[in-house]
Amino acid sequence: MDIQKYIEYVKGRYADIDIVRTYYFTSQTDKNGPFLQQINRIPYTQVIAGRLQKKTIKIDARAGIRCPKCSEDIENTFVTQVDKGTDVNIAVEMLKHAYNKAYDTAILISRDADFAGVEIIKDLGLNVELVLFEDSRLEAQELSETVDNITLIEKSEYPGLERI
Repeated sequence: MDIQKYIEYVKGRYADIDIVRTYYFTSQTDKNGPFLQQINRIPYTQVIAGRLQKKTIKIDARAGIRCPKCSEDIENTFVTQVDKGTDVNIAVEMLKHAYNKAYDTAILISRDADFAGVEIIKDLGLNVELVLFEDSRLEAQELSETVDNITLIEKSEYPGLERI
């Protein structure tokens, strides 16, 4: 996806709102540094990066997971990486700017139910709008129920946002 096209598209959907700054939240990895630098070069856009942390997942016989072919218990240890800090960074920025009265309407692009707590922002008399891709609406049901309004990006609009 072309992030700059996406930002401009969302701004166009909110033509009646003066969008002052766009924040892009993600985890920094060894591979995405150039991509994040490119986003930081978009006018009035700022990357706020969390971090990745290694997590070890151990599956032992007590888990009751069996091989479908041989019926033996599966035991294994996997090392993966999990995002740390991104959710907190989003919440902190939204609340910081809400308390500073830096916006009247926050436009959140997420489907993460962790942000169902946006009611705090609404309690401050501010509006919270949610932008969703059409095919992710079901995944954002809980969040959808807490915001003031939802703007859906329909599948027919996706190709215009892709990187050429």
